[in-house]
Amino acid sequence: MLSTLFASTAAMAAPFRCADPEAQAMFELSALKTELMVVATTCDTEKPYNDFITRYRSTLSSNDMAVIRHFTGRDRRAGQRANDTFITNLANARAQEANRIGADFCARNARLFEEVMALPSATELAPYAAAKDLLPATLGSCVSSASAPAAPAPTRRASR
Repeated sequence: MLSTLFASTAAMAAPFRCADPEAQAMFELSALKTELMVVATTCDTEKPYNDFITRYRSTLSSNDMAVIRHFTGRDRRAGQRANDTFITNLANARAQEANRIGADFCARNARLFEEVMALPSATELAPYAAAKDLLPATLGSCVSSASAPAAPAPTRRASR
């Protein structure tokens, strides 16, 4: 039983990875955009978020469309649901991380806006996003489970 616990813990810690580096970069950029959205709503920093969206609108829009195409490749209807689920799970995972960190979340993450706005161009967004490691392991791998619901948090049994 103990080995099963360690094996499942190791699997949960495995990073979100795609075999295709372009797909990996696409999901990392989505995670960065989502992280900044969570920072904006949690830390009352909507103006810097709006500035980010305005400055990188073209790149972010293209990336959003690529994510949608990733999921809708074979079945548009199911793919749209998978895309919506992925985006929701990503936002929920980032918001749960904000809740876990608590009061320090805003202090730790407010600088993200300064950092992305200081990038020389939109081509620097993907490498920046990759360095931040914002894709939660709970989302699984690129294709097989990116659209699956996030694993529920383990529940504790009451002591008897």
